[in-house]
Amino acid sequence: MSGQDVELTGVSMTYPNGFTAVQPTDLTIKAGEFFSILGPSGCGKTTILRMISGFLDPTTGSIAIGGEPMIGIGPNHRPTALIFQSLALFPLMSVWENVAFGLEARGVSKTARRKRAEELLDLVALSDQEDKKPGELSGGQRQRVAVARALAVEPAVLLLDEPLSALDLKLRQHMRAELKDIQRKTEVTFIYITHDQGEALAMSDRVAVMNEGAIDQVASAEDLYNHPNTPFAATFVGEQNVFSGKVKTVANGHAQVETPHGMLLGMNKHGLSTGENAIVMVRPERIYLEDRKDRLGPLPNELNRIEARLQRRDLEGALINMYLDAAGHSVHVNLHNTGDATLGAQDDHMLLFTPDDTVVMRPGPMARDKA
Repeated sequence: MSGQDVELTGVSMTYPNGFTAVQPTDLTIKAGEFFSILGPSGCGKTTILRMISGFLDPTTGSIAIGGEPMIGIGPNHRPTALIFQSLALFPLMSVWENVAFGLEARGVSKTARRKRAEELLDLVALSDQEDKKPGELSGGQRQRVAVARALAVEPAVLLLDEPLSALDLKLRQHMRAELKDIQRKTEVTFIYITHDQGEALAMSDRVAVMNEGAIDQVASAEDLYNHPNTPFAATFVGEQNVFSGKVKTVANGHAQVETPHGMLLGMNKHGLSTGENAIVMVRPERIYLEDRKDRLGPLPNELNRIEARLQRRDLEGALINMYLDAAGHSVHVNLHNTGDATLGAQDDHMLLFTPDDTVVMRPGPMARDKA
């Protein structure tokens, strides 16, 4: 098996009622890539998947897989396979019969079907489960059967529509690693739809963030988290503390922003000019407590500083989540749990964060606005 690239050019989808689910979109997914489309419910990500699979025809634009135009070609004749959220396994068939179902429809002999099913069940570590019924398997095992069944028809592109959403947290985390391992072994192009940022960041070579039918940003997982391009991407992928203000000065790729909490200096992501309205963002794990400076190591001379009072302190195993009030503005801080029961427990704190950990952007839609 091997993957093929997928290219969308000017693709859009408007339904007969006038609702535009996907705005004109250009997107190239590389052969053999694990590519995720991430976004909130209703943003258009599943519609893109259905257009690639052939279950929907785009209103405008073209789709090519491996350089071959796909418009007008039905789902059964495209080099794709689709795994639904429900998995849709046949309960009265054995596991190997489920895996081989697509081959039977293509006229492959029973002996050859069983041999191929056994190969794929070995690939997904289910070689000892072939004669069981799906109802006798765990949720994670059924998920792997669905993957094996999709791979049986040797697709160049495997489309996965939120396949892990029904699993519990521990099993989802395990299946992330399983899916990524299968993708690497087969080199099939995976296009994965999810609203779970953790899934997208953990598994993907690249991620597209969608919002209201448009792609906001496409980047590697690391770049997306560390260098978001828009307020929406910055606030949908991970958490952000957001402060509003007006640009006071700009220099050396940074902008100084006057806020109700004082001057804050950050990376001038959008090239803002003096006098423009701005938002300043910093992630909870990039904020330090001044009373713990002895544990931080060297910090730059120029630091952002905000006074805040502790409102709530929650322990989440490896992390301590602090929620503080800074002159009526809520601030979230993540601390690594060092086993010190007094960590962050005092009432008043000076919060420190570096300019290079701080991003200045032009105001725009944010994920929190969707709540």
